[in-house]
Amino acid sequence: MGGGKETPRQKMIGLMYLVLMALLAMNVSKEIINAFVTLNNKLESSIAQTESFNTELSSEFATKLATLKATGAPPNEVARVEVHKNTNDEVVKLTRDMCNDLVRRNLYLLISAVDAGTTFEEFEGIEEAIVSDDADAKVKLKALADKVNALAVVAIDEHAGDHGEEHHDEYHNNLFHIDDAGYIHIMDLSGYSKKDDYDTPTRLLAGESFEMIAPEGLHLMENLHHYRNDLIALISNYNSDTMEGGVVYKYEFDTSMIEDPDFLITEQDALDFENLVDSVIDIQVKEHKIAAIDKEAIKNIFVRMTIPKKVLNHGEEYPWIFGQFDHAPIVAASAVMTSVRSDVLQVQTLASQLVASRVKVQAFNFNKIDPLAFSSTSYINQGDSLGLKVMIAAYDSSEAMELRYWVDDTAQISKSHSERNLDNMLTFNGKAGQEVRMSGSVGDHMLVGEIAVKEKGVKKWKPWKFNYAVGAPNAAIANADLMVLYLNWKNKIKVSASGYKPETIKVTGSSGVSITSKADKDGFLICTVKGKRPKDIVTITVSATDDDGKTVELTKEKFRVFTLPKPLAYFGGKASGKMPKIEAGMLSKITASLGDSPLNVPYTVVEFGMYVIVDGNASTLKSRSNKLTPKMKAAVKKMSKGASLTFTGVMVQQLTPSGAKTGKPFKLPVGIQIRLM
Repeated sequence: MGGGKETPRQKMIGLMYLVLMALLAMNVSKEIINAFVTLNNKLESSIAQTESFNTELSSEFATKLATLKATGAPPNEVARVEVHKNTNDEVVKLTRDMCNDLVRRNLYLLISAVDAGTTFEEFEGIEEAIVSDDADAKVKLKALADKVNALAVVAIDEHAGDHGEEHHDEYHNNLFHIDDAGYIHIMDLSGYSKKDDYDTPTRLLAGESFEMIAPEGLHLMENLHHYRNDLIALISNYNSDTMEGGVVYKYEFDTSMIEDPDFLITEQDALDFENLVDSVIDIQVKEHKIAAIDKEAIKNIFVRMTIPKKVLNHGEEYPWIFGQFDHAPIVAASAVMTSVRSDVLQVQTLASQLVASRVKVQAFNFNKIDPLAFSSTSYINQGDSLGLKVMIAAYDSSEAMELRYWVDDTAQISKSHSERNLDNMLTFNGKAGQEVRMSGSVGDHMLVGEIAVKEKGVKKWKPWKFNYAVGAPNAAIANADLMVLYLNWKNKIKVSASGYKPETIKVTGSSGVSITSKADKDGFLICTVKGKRPKDIVTITVSATDDDGKTVELTKEKFRVFTLPKPLAYFGGKASGKMPKIEAGMLSKITASLGDSPLNVPYTVVEFGMYVIVDGNASTLKSRSNKLTPKMKAAVKKMSKGASLTFTGVMVQQLTPSGAKTGKPFKLPVGIQIRLM
């Protein structure tokens, strides 16, 4: 485009394009034609990264708005931020429309080269099939995809593997796809059938002569011109948030004061135009038609998105559109439009960053995130239940933590500060995340209090409460595998016995049961039941030595003994049921696990078959691993909706904790049957 500040990567891509255009003028070879394809692919990859960055930038507006609402900000402040968020939403939509306009013209060229009867209307509004689920757009998009496939516009690369497999749906084709955000993308043109077509870009975008430019070429230039002006209007035309000299200014940038340059060929041309834009913007800043803080971004966007009226070719003046597309190979024309699309997305970044700079929201400061599980009580009787809340706690570990609280005096928290009993109030001052130690007599207790929180730099007190219970010394055994021990398996058990010194506590098992003497880092003992047959019942006894040296049996628990359960095979996390066909086409392996069992016994699939019907003939494809073979993947993609996807003869083998295979492979009694939707 017109220039502006560019990254080294952007300068490199621009230099590559200029070199390739120069080589093109010297009777380009097939290799040079293919180089344009490579350039186009690199630009598409860069575009994907820019789109991702812009999406993250846009999401910050919603986050800041949510922060304001969560902290009880005044309605006028919430409304102010909503205005800026809406402005950015319009920036995103305007940019998407411009990018898609460029891709539509690109597709118009690529398909017209194969089918001269193609019309531009076939491409209008196709993204609405994805964005708004529009029925008419769906019909149009399906017809276009079918046309691309029928014409074999792009040859299928048998060595391409799963490239683009995520788009294998009713709109799938090898030329373009539309992402979830509604952006149309050109796919790899390596297999495009008309790479060296010189006539179509000239006919459809350049035109018969300088005086008779093709309609779609004129529209392209007009749309780029309107995009630049509309984008600048969105970000520069607004009312100032604060009064300046007792006045609230209504900013409104007049873009007509800057005439598009005749040429932007030399470095001096670009510098002269940039100086012109600078001088005009300086005047409008002085006249309060532009905010001074917006000047640099507006200038960069204006310069970057300005196209010159003319270019020079062998000393002859050409209209800009002729300079880009007259007698250019069609893949070079595609690279031009992809390059312009990259510029459009980059100026969107500048525009969104400028709007974001006006949203000054003081969020909560935090540098640490911890999982937090809590309930209203930590003690229940048998037959009762408790409500557990699990969430993420974010806090600033460098900030001081101030607490004030009462033990078993719930009335204090509801009183005004002047009426509270300060003699019984306890305080704690430390770092965020530090523990407050609690104790007390046997029975239930409740803490009520307040914690200091900074909101917009102001300390506010937020209420909290906590229930806990103090019990007498006792002992209990908790089995990590639900009061069941599994034969020839390292069962994990956890033993607690309060009121006695830890070194005096002993855990023993009945005949055939061995238990480790020391717990692991997580506090678990390993209990192993040996033998070839499961036993009905085994017992585990917990004992301790009291202060008098006497052995005291604290508890004895009975456990049932079972063999390890058989795993189930899964495809995409399902052992049976329904699955979207597009999701099935993206999956590549079969897994095996114990499903909902609390046991953590790892398995791997070592062999399986897939039952298919091809051309009316039934057969079973075999895989000697856990992965679908290429033939299997191809068969899945050919299946119609409503068909059954069946996996049989699934052989699995157990794994060690380190991932090594152990034991002999065995066949699962049940396979997998999925109905495609």
